[in-house]
Amino acid sequence: MIERPTTKQLLAASLIELAGKKSVDKISVKEIVANCGMTTTTFYNHFANKYVLLASIYNKEIEPAFSQLGNKISWRDALRIFCTTLSDRQSFFLNALKNTSGQTSFRYATNNYAIDLLRERLRILGKEDELPIEIDFLAKYYMRSISEMIQDWFIGGQKIPLDNFIELLVLAMPGPLKKRLL
Repeated sequence: MIERPTTKQLLAASLIELAGKKSVDKISVKEIVANCGMTTTTFYNHFANKYVLLASIYNKEIEPAFSQLGNKISWRDALRIFCTTLSDRQSFFLNALKNTSGQTSFRYATNNYAIDLLRERLRILGKEDELPIEIDFLAKYYMRSISEMIQDWFIGGQKIPLDNFIELLVLAMPGPLKKRLL
């Protein structure tokens, strides 16, 4: 049976298509919805703004890595997924990273989402209702750091080979997190 694309998928496809033609910061919600035959009300029923839509495109790709972390995939595998997701749609994500800024930017939104996913996975792996304060702080600190490093690596032309880059990200992991993730 043929699956129909969801409203969110259509809006994402519209933004990706438009971002192939112009800077993300110049694309309006009206353009996104007009491009896929929807209304702004429909857009806002699903996304707070275009930056949340941007982040959801990336987050949809990385979320499965977190859900399998510790069971089917290693932390190194998860890092590889984070990095290759950007490379798979290189022009789109470069546009998103270079042409958005502030607290509603693509960087900020993806970073916060990844922090939440890591916290949840650490809680599940540790079989805890709540993370200890130290682990919670280190998870936020580490994920914010590696998210920025991954995005800088990507924007900078990926000059460090992927395997070496992943090992550097693992090396930078705080000890208490290593005990839980490696």
